[in-house]
Parts: sequence; C-alpha cells; structure tokens
Amino acid sequence: MWKKFLFTILVCLLFLSAAEFATDYYMKRYPRLKSSYISQVKQNADILVLGACEAAMMVDPSLLDSSTGLKTYNLGDPGARFADNYLDLYQYLKFQKAPKYLLLQVSPESFYPIEDKLLTTYKHQAFLSDTVVFNVIKELDPEYVKFSSIPFLKYSYYNIFSMYKIFGSIGYSLLNKKHPEDRDGFIPPPLFNLDTSALSESNVITLNSYTWNNTEEKYFRKIISLCKNRGISIVFYKLPYYHNYYNANLELKKYEERIRHIATENNYPYFTYDTSRFTNDSKNYYKLENNLLNRNTIPEFNKMLIRDLKDSVFIQ
Repeated sequence: MWKKFLFTILVCLLFLSAAEFATDYYMKRYPRLKSSYISQVKQNADILVLGACEAAMMVDPSLLDSSTGLKTYNLGDPGARFADNYLDLYQYLKFQKAPKYLLLQVSPESFYPIEDKLLTTYKHQAFLSDTVVFNVIKELDPEYVKFSSIPFLKYSYYNIFSMYKIFGSIGYSLLNKKHPEDRDGFIPPPLFNLDTSALSESNVITLNSYTWNNTEEKYFRKIISLCKNRGISIVFYKLPYYHNYYNANLELKKYEERIRHIATENNYPYFTYDTSRFTNDSKNYYKLENNLLNRNTIPEFNKMLIRDLKDSVFIQ
C-alpha cells in the first residue's frame, strides 16, 4: 500500500514538474505579456515609456515617432507598481539595447499602495529563475516564495490570473502568433460615453487619506539608479489632473513637492499638466476616467508632452 502511495506521489510530482517546464516555455514566449515579448523580439527603441495604466494607455508611440523621428516602445503595464516597473525595466535591459530616454509616469498617488499591494507577482512568474526577479519577489511577496519551489505551484498560487495567461500563451503558440495586437506596446483605452450633465463638483472633489510608502520610493529610486548605470536620460511626467482635487487633498500637494525634490536632485525634468488645458468645467473632468484620458483627448495630451520633450529634452 505504501509503495503504491509513494509511486502515486512520485508520478504526480513528475507530472507537475513537466507541466511547469512546459508552462515556462509557453509563458516566456507569450507576446501579450510584455516581459516575455521583450525577451523574444528586438525593439531598438530610442524612447522607452514606463509606468502603470496611465503610461500604457495614454502615451501613443506612433505619435511620438512621427513627431520626433525616434523609435518608441511603450513598456507601461496596467496595475503595475514601481517594483513591477523596476523588474520590467531590468528585463528590458537584459534583452534589449538601452534606450536614450525613459519616460517614467509618476504622480503623488503612485507612492500610495492600493491594498498594500507592492508587486503584481503573477506578471513575473515565468522569470523566477532569475536571481534579481526572485529576490524582489522574495522581499515583497514572501508567502508566495514559500511555496514557489513546489512543482507548478508558482503558477497555481495565483490561479485566477495565471491560468488565463497560460491558456492564452498556448493559444498564441498554436496559432503561431509571435506579436501582440499592438507591437509598440500601446493599449488604447476603451471607448466610453458618460452622461456628466447631472454631476456636481462634489462628485469630483472627494477627500481621501494618502500615505507615502517608503518601499514604493525605494523601487522608484532603483529605477533611477538602473538608468544612471546604463546612461539613460529620465523624464518624469504626470497626466492631467483636476486641480481642485489636489487643493482638497493636501497630502498630494506635499507629495508633489517630494517628487519635484527627487527630480531636482537628479537633474531630471518633471512635466505636470492639469485638466484646465482641456477644460475648466469639473463635469467634464469625467472625461478623465480613473486618471485615464478619454480617447478623444489622447492626441492632444501627446502633443503637449511631445512639445515639452522637444523644448526641454531633445534639444540637449
């Protein structure tokens, strides 16, 4: 009986080990996972865009390319924190030539972790064998690391997120698709039309409690250090915000000064914009849904960003 039990356990472990090996293979080649895509396909980007959804969905490389004559790749990743950004940049520089410029999306809210989540671990599972990736995950998601050495558990631990990507990666492989729908990394925001006619100023100006997180700052500075070591010029930028919201949430105004201080001490520009460049009407602020510009305003924002880059960065 014990022999059968041990044999069953051994067969299960062998099966799970094989499943993990196969999953690693497919996930490292999954083009919709940017860390995987950049490990397989050369980009030769002069400008690299980095940040969360505000970067991935707002900065259009095609507009930058046509205006600057430089090649841009958008490495922004929805839901990413600064530790994610650091690992994405590390992965990019491991497999690609260093860009000349890094456009890093940053705002006071960037230093406030949502639900104390400092890393989206499931985005980096395929590269857990890399020492740098492993050590970051070990620091920020120690519970995950405890079980990651068990065959296949590194994927099943976050099964809701991981399994969807695993099946997607297998599907792309079967279809022999080596590129995502948007090869330059830009993910256009969804089209939406909201009726804002009945909304009042109070719908926009809500009071929240923000706390500056030192771990977020630590990885923010690690991005800076990595760029300095590779000779990459950094530009900080922030999406347009509704100024009265910042006036009501004083912590954000204080954090804004901390970001400016970090930018100044490193001699980096920090471009900020507010919604008055589009509208002074608070009701129309809802065209900037969840800090994301509506599709119709993206070209205008990119024009402003490109103009500032040409005036203050590219002329140097």
